[in-house]
Amino acid sequence: MTARERHAALIEAMIADGTLTDPALIDTFRAVPRHRFIPESGALTPRGTPLSATANPELWLAAVYTDNAIGTRFEGSDLPRQRGAREQPSKPGRSATSSSSAPTVLARMLELADLANGQHVLEVGTGTGWNTALLAHRLGDRAVTSLEIDSRVAAAARGTLRAEGYTPGVEHADGYEGWPPRAPYDRITSPCGVRRLPPAWARQVRPGGLVVCPWGLLEGAGVIVRLERAEDGSLTGTFHGGVGFVPLRVPGPPVLPVRDSGQQPDEYRLTQIDPLAPLTAFASAFVLSLLVPDWRVRRRWIGTGSGVWVCDQAGESWVRVYPYGTSWMIEQGGPRSIWDEFEDALAEWERLDRPEPERFGLLVDAEGGHRVWLDAPDGPGWEV
Repeated sequence: MTARERHAALIEAMIADGTLTDPALIDTFRAVPRHRFIPESGALTPRGTPLSATANPELWLAAVYTDNAIGTRFEGSDLPRQRGAREQPSKPGRSATSSSSAPTVLARMLELADLANGQHVLEVGTGTGWNTALLAHRLGDRAVTSLEIDSRVAAAARGTLRAEGYTPGVEHADGYEGWPPRAPYDRITSPCGVRRLPPAWARQVRPGGLVVCPWGLLEGAGVIVRLERAEDGSLTGTFHGGVGFVPLRVPGPPVLPVRDSGQQPDEYRLTQIDPLAPLTAFASAFVLSLLVPDWRVRRRWIGTGSGVWVCDQAGESWVRVYPYGTSWMIEQGGPRSIWDEFEDALAEWERLDRPEPERFGLLVDAEGGHRVWLDAPDGPGWEV
């Protein structure tokens, strides 16, 4: 299939499954093909497969029009090659610092943003520029301001956008601070995920305006949140399905990798019930992220099979889980008993009738406090 045919098939699939419903957005997606914004080399599929439009054009094109994110910049890497630039090698295994979001994720976010002519939009995270081009096509160049923290990524995106006939404002800036010169905005959108809404975004969206972005306390996985700003400066809204994301870079020291420290446990526990299931099923893991504060998880491979390592931010309290014969071994140590907290949280989830993430919502008050609620803003809730 040609790029044009693959592009058309992708759009038709998103229409058929109800992802795209707004006629103006359907026209926009049809007019702005994704492949024009994907580097010809240096990008990776979600499984870490290197992509090259010259060495393997069929694989490259198939990946571009598969409904997956494509990593386009990685920790310690040079800038991936844009169209016409020199080939550079990719190295699988590094964390992505920039990506082209999956087409359905962008479509869902733009549908939730309820775009209309005359609106002024701030996009945080230009990346390859594809979403920027979609916004500029829908609303006009002058209606779109896009921020990119990486100067080389911003420059590459500007060049690609100009080549495609779009000239929105692309600023090299820290998206955490927004862009005061053009505030207030009717909409703020970001493909980058946040754990807490940046205060600048709350200040810079006008009353009645919307903020749409991924939100979550799990690393790289969360939900899309759609928040509406009230006159008093607070924002509230609902969650809309699970999504993977590249996190927004925020002030403070870098987050250290999660690694098994090799410590001896304070407690051993043997169980016949698979303890990994609550951590790997999104609905239960999402609830654990809300009800149990300050924990991170990574897969851990040992001789008996695949397990996990869980720890708090400081690494002082931890859990090690791994197969043990026909059973599972749970080891924990430190001042907190994190696994006991997990069990209490799962019992609470059962008591609440196992609600899915879409039943939850978020309130950000005028002072920046975050509260996740269930079913209604005045329903059961948890401070974040």
